[in-house]
Amino acid sequence: MLSNQEANTSPVLFLPTLVANLLPFFGILLLDWRVGELLAVYWLEIGTALLGYSVAALFAQLPIVLDGRSFYLPGTGPDVERHEKWEREPDPVEVPGPLPPIYPRNVRLVLRSLIAGGFILGFFFWLASPGILTALRSPSLALTAVGMILSDWYRLYREFFREKQYEEMSAYMVLEIPGRFLVFAASYVVLLSTVGMLTLASFLMITQTEFARLGFEFEQLVAGAMVLGKIAVEWSQFRAENEEDPTGFATWFRPDNPRE
Repeated sequence: MLSNQEANTSPVLFLPTLVANLLPFFGILLLDWRVGELLAVYWLEIGTALLGYSVAALFAQLPIVLDGRSFYLPGTGPDVERHEKWEREPDPVEVPGPLPPIYPRNVRLVLRSLIAGGFILGFFFWLASPGILTALRSPSLALTAVGMILSDWYRLYREFFREKQYEEMSAYMVLEIPGRFLVFAASYVVLLSTVGMLTLASFLMITQTEFARLGFEFEQLVAGAMVLGKIAVEWSQFRAENEEDPTGFATWFRPDNPRE
């Protein structure tokens, strides 16, 4: 989810993410997973991704620039003045091991973003809590979620730490990545719920029998469509990370860089 200095869109780099996001298909086809199980997997993945990027933001070296942005994190905006700490020289804290130093000036923004993200995740949990609580007891679901989480964390490590993107980004840019995804996910759920409430009844009356003849239930097809949509989002994020000038849907997932 981080832009690289040199464009590299080799499908090989996307392969681990693709394999991890195809795992829910096996749950749908072999383990009779439905929408509730998928929501549980994605809820866990989004929550841990938010946590991972929040930790990564602590290492971001560049100061925050608020001017010229198209997306603003909670508590910030075009009319909000930066704290005076951003005008002073940073005071990084060295950490043991191979990790770069932490910048304490990033802590407040990280905590604010975690709280806002927690409210959105809490809304998702409330919306689908029965299915999520039931699904979380499944070992197969837990293994699928772990596989997807490890894939996300490896990508974050590779792009942010191994390629030293922390030298070229501010904490704002890092936190903007999960922030944009959460806004998209929330908007998608609201849109899907609104459209679904209006069309589901008539659609079921027409198609349920035909789906049954093919050996599929309607909810299985909805779950499959969710997986395909998630893969499309992951591919767009991959393009945003690795293309110097991405186009189309991928532009939404690229953080603003007012310095460019």
